[in-house]
Amino acid sequence: MSLRDNLNADDDRQVLSVRSNPEAAASQYLRIVSLDDFDGTTWKPSKRSIEKVPDEFPTPLGLGADVRRAEITTRVSAADWYQQDWLPMPYPPSGVDINGKWRYEPEGMTLVGDHGQTTRGATYTVRSLDVRPTAEQLATAPEPPTALKREYTELPKSLPAIVAKTAREVTAGSANHYDEAVKLQEYFTVTGGFQYDTQVQAGSGSQAIARFLQNKQGFCVHFSFAMAAMARSLGIPARVAVGFAPGTPQGDGSVSVGLKDAHAWPELYFEGVGWTRFEPTPTRGTQPEYTQTETPGNNLPDTGRPTQSASAAPSAAPSASESCTAEQKKLEACPSESAAAALTTDDDGPKWYVLLAWALGGLAALAIPLAPALWRMRTRAVRLGAHGRTEADAALHTLAVWLELTDTAWDFGMVPDGSQTPRKAAARIVRLGHLEPEAAASVHRVAEAVEQVLYAPRPRPVAGLAEDVRRAIAGLRGTAPRSTQLRAAFAPRSTVRVVWAVSEWWSGVTARVAAARPTLRRPSGQQS
Repeated sequence: MSLRDNLNADDDRQVLSVRSNPEAAASQYLRIVSLDDFDGTTWKPSKRSIEKVPDEFPTPLGLGADVRRAEITTRVSAADWYQQDWLPMPYPPSGVDINGKWRYEPEGMTLVGDHGQTTRGATYTVRSLDVRPTAEQLATAPEPPTALKREYTELPKSLPAIVAKTAREVTAGSANHYDEAVKLQEYFTVTGGFQYDTQVQAGSGSQAIARFLQNKQGFCVHFSFAMAAMARSLGIPARVAVGFAPGTPQGDGSVSVGLKDAHAWPELYFEGVGWTRFEPTPTRGTQPEYTQTETPGNNLPDTGRPTQSASAAPSAAPSASESCTAEQKKLEACPSESAAAALTTDDDGPKWYVLLAWALGGLAALAIPLAPALWRMRTRAVRLGAHGRTEADAALHTLAVWLELTDTAWDFGMVPDGSQTPRKAAARIVRLGHLEPEAAASVHRVAEAVEQVLYAPRPRPVAGLAEDVRRAIAGLRGTAPRSTQLRAAFAPRSTVRVVWAVSEWWSGVTARVAAARPTLRRPSGQQS
């Protein structure tokens, strides 16, 4: 079954049950194989020699001693029906305890079955490294070895020119390869207008990536293949990893990995860090912390510097603060800086209606850009308000606080997925939001209350849901980059609901007007 078929499967069957260190379980990818041979049509694994599985795996290629890391122990149980030649493991592995006939491929640090050996019903333990580079370490990475760079930046001549052209345009002004990689990731997830759609065919031929860049619709295969090819065009060694995105946490502490968690993502090489995961597919997986820092080229203004529109030349007249004496400063009698910008009037001063007009204009100038933020604040207050006295009121309150939680997650970049159950949607919010245990527990409590309202014959009221949502919102703010926090506060994505509501209202008005319009009849005997 292809990756696309897995994502579109009607039954999201469990493939793997995973138990790992608590700090890693919610964001752990399981990698099956890396695809490093790109012929312009497909990505596939190179033919490499395999050897006996070592007791201790070597240090990953390129990983320096100064990069922070932690060792993770993961126990994996595969379903009896799941037959895969390659062994799903966290990357990079440092040791595997498994029965059966397995061989080791050192370049990709993967295990492959020998003489018909598969994962079917296998239970195994993997020791792996959670590598945590800083943005500075990636930004200052030296050039990789010549042979490695030559192999992993190779592109076929048949690749359409739009791939490299788009890569250069997206990364214009970048200071280094790390900056370029982050801009590529943000292009696919935020700024480029791409949509995640598993119904789109993967495509074939040298034009497949070009069509994706033009149509801007696809799933993980499109996003990972395109980013890897674009990275190579910029001189960044790149390959594609195939495996599973983080699954769904279970009540017993395990994580269930299903068919729909099948995934592909790019790995880029940085000397001193090694092969490094990026996540360009919107609404899927988790973006690594080292890609969420404030990077050069960020469009947010630096509050410590004047804006570019400010004049660099000194003013011919002294400022209010310069012309104010020390005695005036003590008495707070200095004129304000804005006084110089006031309109000149006659000796009697400006008329009251002029002042009122300016005041109203100033309020309007403030209110228009702040309207989305004010609407969200009002909506949040209403949704998290009192839950009423009856069971029906409690049920409506539960649905309202859930809508507020999912809208807040949307404001932070997690587009709602109506096909998911509340339980899976909650797990996705926890995973993508990198929530701490307390906030994560609050999200799951709200989801359980919603499932009771939707599915239980007689749902029981649950107290404290509004506080749970406030706790979850605080958790999302606490883990999000500053740029994401500002976007969520002042340009929240969920305000598009206002547009939808107005559009629906207008459609209703036009339909009623059309229905009320009298029908013209021809006089009898008139020829057409």
